[in-house]
Amino acid sequence: MASSKRCRESMKLEVAECLEHALEQLRDIWDEIGICEDQRVDRQNVVMHHMRNLLSEMVIEEKELRKRLLASVEKSSQELIQLSQELEIKNFEAEEGLTILQLEKVLRLKVDTLSKERQERMVKLKSLKDKEQNLCDLLCTTPNYIPTGTVPTAEQLEALEQHIQSLTKEKDSRQLTLSTTKKQIIELLEFLEQGPNTSFERDIVCEEEESFLLSRENMEALKVLHQELEFKEKENQGIADSLREHIASLWNRLLFPKEEVEEYLASHSAHKPSDLKVLREELDRLEELKKQNLKRVTEASRDEISHWWDQCYYSRLQRNDFAAFYDDDFTEEVLLQHDEELARVKAYYEENKEILESVKKREVMWKKMLEFEKKANDPNRYNNRGGNLLQEEKERKKINRDLPKLEKTLAEKISLYEKIKGSPFLVDGCHFMDYVQMQWAAHEQSKKIQKEERVKAKHQQLETEMTFGSKPNTPAKRRFNTTCSAKTPTNKRMKTTPKRVLKQTGRMSHRKALAERNADMSHAFSTSTISGGLQSVGLSNMSITSACSSYSDFARDLEGNKRNNCRSSTAPSPTNLTSSRARITLL
Repeated sequence: MASSKRCRESMKLEVAECLEHALEQLRDIWDEIGICEDQRVDRQNVVMHHMRNLLSEMVIEEKELRKRLLASVEKSSQELIQLSQELEIKNFEAEEGLTILQLEKVLRLKVDTLSKERQERMVKLKSLKDKEQNLCDLLCTTPNYIPTGTVPTAEQLEALEQHIQSLTKEKDSRQLTLSTTKKQIIELLEFLEQGPNTSFERDIVCEEEESFLLSRENMEALKVLHQELEFKEKENQGIADSLREHIASLWNRLLFPKEEVEEYLASHSAHKPSDLKVLREELDRLEELKKQNLKRVTEASRDEISHWWDQCYYSRLQRNDFAAFYDDDFTEEVLLQHDEELARVKAYYEENKEILESVKKREVMWKKMLEFEKKANDPNRYNNRGGNLLQEEKERKKINRDLPKLEKTLAEKISLYEKIKGSPFLVDGCHFMDYVQMQWAAHEQSKKIQKEERVKAKHQQLETEMTFGSKPNTPAKRRFNTTCSAKTPTNKRMKTTPKRVLKQTGRMSHRKALAERNADMSHAFSTSTISGGLQSVGLSNMSITSACSSYSDFARDLEGNKRNNCRSSTAPSPTNLTSSRARITLL
């Protein structure tokens, strides 16, 4: 304030000096001209009038300037408020203590900055909206909504950019799907030997990919078309496989050479419509030949049915149910019945393939176990010098370990099957697990009988040797050695004390018993791979059907008085399939 006051005082002095100097100059001029005093007063008044007008005009102009500046401040303030709202930013507040001119300048610059930012957002919005609209038109989707004429916020622009990225990614994915599927559709149409029938198919096959709208509806229709063509192609393949199977079956029934059948099938392995036509023509030709050779074809069909009966372990009663099998009147109706039976048995096998294969596997393991037991009882097995004994022992242990596991798994599978089907699972007309238990029991009984026979043979041999004397144990080369006496008194051997005779004959009978141990016993079902009878003493002529009906009596006999004479075995226990198996004690 003091400096301002000094400035005003200085200005006044300067104005006064300027005015005084100007008036002096005017007086000098007026004196020189000769202006009278009255005229000089008038002229001085004029000078003062101009001075007052000039100062008044200057004041008015400055007031106008102040007014304009205040108006500009007000306008800029209003624009800042509006821009802040549109840009969704905090309203600008100027610093305190600024003059009107400084405030006007600051507000005007801020308005320019925000206006520029607003313009940039609008330009960016237009560019993004154009991209989004193109993608939405191509994908037939709705663009993000931003009110027209409004300034987008930073969050709206970011969301719009992310939406464009998502649309671009979706477009690329659909474009790739279109390109891949279109190629596959063209290949399928060519393979199916047909062209595009509908307008949609023509749009896909004939038009450029860029003109195809990648809408969800079109992509779904594209997927459906591809699936339909694939289904038709697979259907043709199934038809072709069925035709080839029927053709092969008829050729085999008609006794065509196997090489000719394989060559024909190899040369007709495709499944195009033209290939199906050729296969149908060949099938028709074979059907006609079949009618001309009903007896031969029926007999071939019976062989095939017998094969599948064996695979399914059908009992004799189940086989007898198909009466046409034994009909000697070869007609088309009988052959048709054979075809139906063959289809039924095949379907049964496929439905229960896992269980039936496990049953077959178990039977193979059972036979191997019996074979290894037979070899273990062979006294000549130690003459082997090729290392087979160690391999046999490993295989024997593996079978003794795996066989109970397989039987337990079979029991669980069969139990689940019977629970689901509500009917028993029969093998050769018998509950398979009943047969397994009976087989183990028969195996134990057979070993018991063989043991009793060996004991009986040893007693007979002992009695014979006690009566007639034992055979010499000396090897042939030593017995006939020239250094030994060729004459051995028979009465010397007869004079041996009974105690010594018993000891000597006991050793000999023990060695002979080792050579006679465990005669071979074959186990198989009566009418199939498993059926063949339980060929043990007292069971060799017993079928599974008859054995199952008397199993309780059979088991009751095993648990009687004679059961106490049985020793432990390497084979699994017949009464507890899940328990560990005892090991055979060599007799």
